[in-house]
Amino acid sequence: MKATTLLCSGLCLAAISLAKRDQFDATSYSSSNVIMRDAVIIGGGATGTYAAIKLRDMGKTVVLVERNGRLGGQAETYKDPTTGTPIDYGVTAYYNISVVTDFFDRFDVPISRLGTNGNPVSTPIYADFSTGQILQDFSPSPVGANYIAELDKYPYLDTGYYLPNPVPADLLLPWPEYVEKYNLEDMSQGVVSRASGCGDPLKMLAIYYFTSANHALFAEFAGAGVTPTNRDSSELYRKALVELDSNALLNSNVVAAQRPAAGASGNVKLVVKTPTGNKLIIAKQLILGIPPTLDNLIPFGLNAHEHSVLSQPAGFPYYAGVVTNTGLSSAHSYSNVGTSTLYNSPVLPGAAMFNPTLVNGVFVYWYSGLVPESQAQVQAKVNANIKALQTSIGVPHTTPEHLAFANHSPFRLVVPAASIANGWYEDMYALQGHRNTWYIGALMTISSGQLWNATAAVLPDIIAAMN
Repeated sequence: MKATTLLCSGLCLAAISLAKRDQFDATSYSSSNVIMRDAVIIGGGATGTYAAIKLRDMGKTVVLVERNGRLGGQAETYKDPTTGTPIDYGVTAYYNISVVTDFFDRFDVPISRLGTNGNPVSTPIYADFSTGQILQDFSPSPVGANYIAELDKYPYLDTGYYLPNPVPADLLLPWPEYVEKYNLEDMSQGVVSRASGCGDPLKMLAIYYFTSANHALFAEFAGAGVTPTNRDSSELYRKALVELDSNALLNSNVVAAQRPAAGASGNVKLVVKTPTGNKLIIAKQLILGIPPTLDNLIPFGLNAHEHSVLSQPAGFPYYAGVVTNTGLSSAHSYSNVGTSTLYNSPVLPGAAMFNPTLVNGVFVYWYSGLVPESQAQVQAKVNANIKALQTSIGVPHTTPEHLAFANHSPFRLVVPAASIANGWYEDMYALQGHRNTWYIGALMTISSGQLWNATAAVLPDIIAAMN
């Protein structure tokens, strides 16, 4: 009996091993379920869509795999069913640089200077959303010349994390320590308010403040920002989807991957689960336009070196939504500032702001968390924030109606100070092209314009590797 059991176990293991090999064998699939391309791109957000279109424009064949039923990632748009008015509640502004204007022009999507396309004019109200207390005489601190002077010390942070060796120790200080060292107290509220979505702003390292509240962001606020004229950031991605057609696999996920060993040649093979069944993709190069976290990379069979590097990044919980029936006036925007916290940083978790839209009574919000939360948990906390505001303002306690919701987690990937000091970013850049794999997701920067710029910079290397 024991011998029989061992024989069965051996046969079962052999069968499993054979099945795993067969899933990468093109002859195991019908011809319609085998896709051969120059590049396979995972993730149809800002970088994945941009890379797919630009590679096609350069004469390369691509297939894009997206887990959701749409392209665009954090470019989320809700359309009011009564008026047809589009309401962006994800990406709302872009840096006015050529890579941005060219991409919008590529799809004939008109853009306008930020603030000139009919967005609502509102008077800001500053309140502690945790209690509802209105800060009557509060004025946000301007980000002045002293902060810009500090930012100017690190010009290499404008384009990523090409850090000197050794990394300046000041960059690895928690923000409050940097503020105290360089006497930035009088403007730190203004800086902290721009770190929405980055977890506890008082624990974030200085390096991440300088790459969030950077020259590009201040240029956008100073008039160098643009936005779609019709306030519909999703239009760009809808048009890209039409062009990609069957080369975009929506509602699809990679379930298994076979990549060449380090230093070896060969194609990348992916088994992708689609709504119509599994497909085998065979491509020269793999481009990852998704956050490179271990959870996302499980199917790709990381080796020990890749695992040691990619086990470091962690992002923050960040959510957005559209809400109505709040009792709040559309004549005002509402910003969350703490009444008894350092730099008036908002009490978290909670909404960062409620901004009015062109539809009367409809607001968009962005919500920063400390730990992952469900949609129900986020919306319950948003309701509590609104109720606190209703009480302070003196309006009836209406029950908010949630019209749309988006989970933008993990947002703003960061690594520990010790890892940065030990050359983590250099190690991450060195992974580009390793095992025919390229990383273009929101790791080195977060704004769409800068992401497109960074992607454009690496595309020539990807094409060279194809050839």
